This record gives sequence, structure tokens and C-alpha cells, in this order.
Amino acid sequence: MTAKPPVVRFSVTVPGRPAPQGSKKLGAQGQMMEQSAYLRPWRAAVKKAVFERYLALGVPPDSLPYLRGPVRFAATFWLPPERPIDGPPDLDKLLRSTWDALTAARVWEDDGRVVEAGPVSKKTALLGWLGAAIEIETWEVGP
Repeated sequence: MTAKPPVVRFSVTVPGRPAPQGSKKLGAQGQMMEQSAYLRPWRAAVKKAVFERYLALGVPPDSLPYLRGPVRFAATFWLPPERPIDGPPDLDKLLRSTWDALTAARVWEDDGRVVEAGPVSKKTALLGWLGAAIEIETWEVGP
């Protein structure tokens, strides 16, 4: 019987305004653009937080992607209090923007490696802190 590989965990706290990816709007010259003006800053915040976490963990660049194979993803997104929590942005669109940023930061090979997501939630930032608390771990896929 082969021993199971150890579970590898990666957690990161990302300050910034979480932004959705996927809703499009028509630009001035007819081009399709992301609707959220916060998308680029959010992706940059995710990548910056991940790279700072790599430094804190002593992860060398040549060992990336950090997690290989199937993973489980969990996150809580803290959103501005002026919007109702049961309205936009959609949780799936917050996941899309965050997963793409995590792929760009080489946390995993591709967001297709996520085989389980949860718990994931969006909450109102009552104390003024916007951002996300993210936990990812390698996952043993059963038979």
C-alpha cells in the first residue's frame, strides 16, 4: 500500500476591495471591457499578498507552482458595508477574479485544479477592513 502524500496548506490574507470578474460593458470604441473598475487593483493585491507570503515562508521561485495537483479552496470575502450582502458582486465572479490572480501568482498550475470549494462566503466589512482570507490545501481525490 502506498502512503498518501502529506497535505500542503497555503493561507493568505489579502487587503483590498474584492472585485468580480466576468461582467462586461461596452467601451467607447465598441470593445468589451470588464465592468468593475476594482478588478485590476484586486488582482494586483492578491498577487502582492501571495508573493509576500512566499517570502515569509521562504518559498524559492524555482519551486513554483507552490501547490501541485488537486486542491481544496476556501475563502471569506469582506465587502464594503454600503452594498447589501445579498446583492452584487456575485460570489462566483469574486472567485473567478481571485482564482485567476492565484494562477498568475503561481499558487497552483491552473484554477482547473480546484476540485472542492468551500466554505466560501461574502460578508459585510463592519470594522472597515476590506479583503479576503484565503485557505488552499492539496486534496486527495478518492477512487
